[in-house]
Amino acid sequence: MPRLSILLLFSLFLNGFLPAQSPEPLAEWRLHPYYQLQGNATNYPGPRVDLPVSRYQQHQYQPEPLVVNGHFPTQRYVDFARAKAFPSGDLSVEMWLLYHVNQPVGSLISRRSKTDALPDWTLSTYGKEVEFSLRTESDSLCFLKTSMTRGYKNYWVQIVATIEQDITRIYINGELAAEKRIPNRAEAGKNTFLEAAAYMENEPYMELANMVKLIRIYDRALTADQIAERQEAEHRLIDRGVIYPDLFHFMAGPYLHLVTPKAVNLAWETDRPTRSARVRYGEQLPLDQTLELSGNTEEGIEAGQYIRTATLAGLKSGTPYFYELELVDADDDTIRSGILTFATAPDTTRHFSFAVIGDTEARPHVNFQVSKKIWQERPDFLLNLGDLTDGGKQARKFEWPIEYFTGMNALGSRIPVFPVPGNGEGDLYWYRQYHRLPGDESFYSFRYGNAEFFMLNSNEREEFTPGGRQYAWLEEQLKNSTADWKFVAHHHAPYSSDENDYGDSWEGKSDHGDLEVRKIVPLYEKYGVDVVFFGHLHTYQRTLPIYEGVVNKERGVTYIQGGGGGGNLEDFAPTRSWFSSKTYPGHHYFILNIEDDVLNLKMYDSDGVMKDFLTIDRN
Repeated sequence: MPRLSILLLFSLFLNGFLPAQSPEPLAEWRLHPYYQLQGNATNYPGPRVDLPVSRYQQHQYQPEPLVVNGHFPTQRYVDFARAKAFPSGDLSVEMWLLYHVNQPVGSLISRRSKTDALPDWTLSTYGKEVEFSLRTESDSLCFLKTSMTRGYKNYWVQIVATIEQDITRIYINGELAAEKRIPNRAEAGKNTFLEAAAYMENEPYMELANMVKLIRIYDRALTADQIAERQEAEHRLIDRGVIYPDLFHFMAGPYLHLVTPKAVNLAWETDRPTRSARVRYGEQLPLDQTLELSGNTEEGIEAGQYIRTATLAGLKSGTPYFYELELVDADDDTIRSGILTFATAPDTTRHFSFAVIGDTEARPHVNFQVSKKIWQERPDFLLNLGDLTDGGKQARKFEWPIEYFTGMNALGSRIPVFPVPGNGEGDLYWYRQYHRLPGDESFYSFRYGNAEFFMLNSNEREEFTPGGRQYAWLEEQLKNSTADWKFVAHHHAPYSSDENDYGDSWEGKSDHGDLEVRKIVPLYEKYGVDVVFFGHLHTYQRTLPIYEGVVNKERGVTYIQGGGGGGNLEDFAPTRSWFSSKTYPGHHYFILNIEDDVLNLKMYDSDGVMKDFLTIDRN
């Protein structure tokens, strides 16, 4: 169980976000998962607020778990605060959820007694159901129930349960949703403690901190106006994507992207402006080179956004490096990334390895699980096939630091990531700010060893037609390429057996892919592209080699759909497509090894079990 601690707040908090007249909570817990790779790569950049933890580290009291909606908890934090410090009379319990999965999952916060079987009170959720229970003098539970509604930015839900004398209320997103008179409330039990729990059996790898982002307890019943004040304050933090409102911290990064034989680009973001930034790096420790950057004391792209990028240049090719980022804010507070690693690309090589994922959207718990497995393979770099976020366009910035970078940063701080944009970030607003890529950035190419990669933006389908901008660019690039291996990556599907994206295959015919995207396929066939990677559909599919609309093992192009990096899983048509070689409807990643004239691909599920393999041997 992760290390957790408690913030008991008895002073103003949130940098003054809450008005001075508002009552302060007796306690507050901000929950955010901190994901770290294993072994010597264990590292979490900068400071963080710890999660809750039992007061008894060696001998922990574990009462019987509370069952919610017929489900047992998958994770519990037991006895993590001295509950006798919390009220037995009027009270409020505030909970903020980021509910961004399509499977029913649940959460709970409860005050319990070590001597009584029933809890004093419990606020719980499961799926869209919300329930607040109180123990009565007759030693029974009285329930108040309601349902969630769509929250802020669709996915953020504020739940507040209050007790005012014998009236219990539940507010959802600031609106009174349920009210009930519950007389004869029982006195608080003896030896009470607090418990928080998660009910995530439908979402493997998910933790309480992935969904419950904030819990507060007050010694009074909040009014509707006070609840609205808290709602507005939290909305301002969500708009900025801030993880910890009172802490100088990394919101994203440091995160590696474009790597060449002589340079590497990295990006990061903080919650506030910095007076100075310094990247120390070198081939061994202690670090002997430094890149000094000026501060960014002015407001960024948008108020409160502090994204920076930097290039370490003049490096040796094919060489491992260590690096550390140090930042200082206007108050002379310093944060450091800790020692991290990367390797430059080789000048010439015919042996290298890379990983591929796609559609990481909205599930940092799956992203990190896949990241751990990829890290064990030590690939040279990673391709992300788009939909890094579920919808992280200009208005929903929170999806970048709170979801995407939360799940991918541990790997992305050590392995360069080459992305293409999906429809999730199709406006390119934040995509461009978080990356420094060559050319147009939304489409580009790079060389690695004896292979060349052509990264396209398939959101602009009109550019995939003959005469279109990307069509003309790609033809020129392919015509002049001298690489032994040629790979193309974009987000949308030229060929796919998806069940309903290209016509409902359970009711009629399917186009078996995006016909507008397919207009660029003749270039792949004309110039000898070996493999085309894409996502968009949240499943895995490998096609047989296709040439001019039929299977052709001699001249055909292989298409690999790799959209299983985290998004809501989909399924296939009920009958096999003429081009299909392998399908898999689960979260996954794949690793490709290039060894001279031989390509080896292995696809694994999120537990690291191999589900597919492919060898292309030109000999």
